[in-house]
Amino acid sequence: MRWIFAAVLILHGLIHFMGPAKAFGWAELAQLQMPISRASGLLWGVAGLALLATAALYLLGIRGWWTLALGAAVLSQVVILGSWNDARIGTLPNVVIAAVVLATLLARGEGSLGGG
Repeated sequence: MRWIFAAVLILHGLIHFMGPAKAFGWAELAQLQMPISRASGLLWGVAGLALLATAALYLLGIRGWWTLALGAAVLSQVVILGSWNDARIGTLPNVVIAAVVLATLLARGEGSLGGG
C-alpha cells in the first residue's frame, strides 16, 4: 500500500508539470484547452514539486510528511479549480491524499501531529 500511495503522489506531481509546460510554451498540449497564465503555470509547478517532495519524505519515513502532503493537495486543488474543465480529474488524487493523511493521523492518535 505504501508504494501505491507514493506512486499516486509521484504521478500526480508529474502531471502538474503540464501546467508550466503550457503556460511557458514548452510543449503543445492539445488536451489542455483552457489558457494557463505564467503565474498560474508557476503555481502548477510548485504544486508538482510539493507532491514529489511529499513522496520522497513519505518513502524515507520522515516525520511530518503529512503536513507537506496537505499543503500540496490544497495548492493542487486551487490550481485545478482554475482549470476545472481540463483538470477536474485531478481532484481524485487530492481526495486520496487527504484520506491517507486523515487515516494516518487517526491511526497514530493524538501525538501524530508532531510526526509521520
